[in-house]
Parts: sequence; C-alpha cells; structure tokens
Amino acid sequence: METDAPRSAPPGGYDEQRYNPAMRRVWPWPALLLESVAGWMQALPGRVWLDGACGEGHLGRLIGTSKCLVGLEIDPQRLTLAQGRPYRLLLQGSLAAIPLADASLHGIASVETLEHVSHLDRVLKECARCLCGGGYMIVTVPSVTLRSWWQMRQTGHPVYCSEREHLRELSSVPIRGFPHMFETWKEFERRFEGHGFAIVRTGGLGFLFPMWTGRLAWVERGMNLLYRESCNSWVGRLPIVRRFPYYRIYLLRRREAP
Repeated sequence: METDAPRSAPPGGYDEQRYNPAMRRVWPWPALLLESVAGWMQALPGRVWLDGACGEGHLGRLIGTSKCLVGLEIDPQRLTLAQGRPYRLLLQGSLAAIPLADASLHGIASVETLEHVSHLDRVLKECARCLCGGGYMIVTVPSVTLRSWWQMRQTGHPVYCSEREHLRELSSVPIRGFPHMFETWKEFERRFEGHGFAIVRTGGLGFLFPMWTGRLAWVERGMNLLYRESCNSWVGRLPIVRRFPYYRIYLLRRREAP
C-alpha cells in the first residue's frame, strides 16, 4: 500500500489478520486476490518483476523463487517485515519515482495501491519507463460493489473500504453527487492507454450484495451461502453481478516502441 506518509507498523504487521486462515473463512477476498495475481504472474513470460508497494511481502511469499522479484515499499517498517520473504532485492521508495533503470523490468504488480496515490499519471509514466517493450503490468483496485452502490443510494453518503485513505474509487457505472473522486472503469482505463499500455485481460472477484434489514433480516443468513468461495465465483459470472466486484484486476502490456 502506498500512502503519502508512512505509518507505524503494529506488532505482527498490518496484514497478518487479513491472510490468517481463520480470517479467510470469514472474509476470503484479500487472500483470493493475492492468489489470483500470483497465478497471473506465474503464467506470464519474463523473469524480473517488481512488486510495487509490496507492504509486508505477502505476494513475495506466494511467488517464491519462480520469478526474480524486487520489492518496493515506501514504509520502512513494512519493508523490515518483508525481509523474511524471498525477494531478490528490497528497495525503499515510491512508485512515483522508481529507483530502477529504464526498461529494466519484464513485469510490475501493483496490488491495492493506485487508489491511494495522488499523482496517478506520474506513477503510470514511471511504470512505463521501467518496463521493457512488451512488458506486463498487473493492477488491482477496489471497485464499488452492489452492496455499497445500494447503500450510497439509500443514505446519500459515500462508501469506501477506507474513507480516510482512498483518494479515488472505481465503479462500473457513473456515481455523481459526492465531493469525492469516483472514476468509472472506462475513465480509469483511458489513463493506461494514454501511457502506452494495452489492456490484455480484466477480471474481478468478491461479489457483495445489499444487506437485508428489518423484518427481512433473516434472509441475510441465507445470503451467507453466496459468500462461500466456490459459490461466489459462480454467481460472479452473471452479467449484472460481474460488473460490481469487490476487486477489479487488470493485465496490461506495454506497447513495443515503434
């Protein structure tokens, strides 16, 4: 995660609970997201990859030595926690100023980061600079779910995963009327294209539905079946539902120089 100012890491790390096996039974989406990114990375060519805003190194743990992985993190305490992971190199720094040479990478992974950065175009320009021609970039960002979309319509207040930190929220449909930055998927994708990236593949995971309250609150117990991993994946194939994932995933490819 990349923020304007590093935070102090609590004992045990920021993210240990998110990837705790017991927590996965309750809220599996963060773990599934990392597993999806790792799977996409391992299926792609190219040996040298950057884990941009690597945090405590959970993606590095999944990738292991199948790639020559470089970790980049702005928070020195998170970087310390990542030292036990199988990174070839760990660097302190920002995606807005990557301390690597031009065309030095075959790929970049950015997991839950771009919603936090204030200078998104600067970050994309830096990523394009460091990638070799034809190199890949995997980006994940939170997206407005059916649950949060319905809640915003009902309350008139924006819903964020973390209202204090997110500088932008993505949505498959336009969201107006809030003094916050909501971007549609198409608007976000035009940023990539403007920096020389072509979209190869998209995906999503984690499909959350409006909560039942009042007299129909009992229905919510049955809805919990839809949040089991296998069931939720199947439901997410439905045309309307798949437009509202909890996470949106992009596979981009840097265009070859003319």
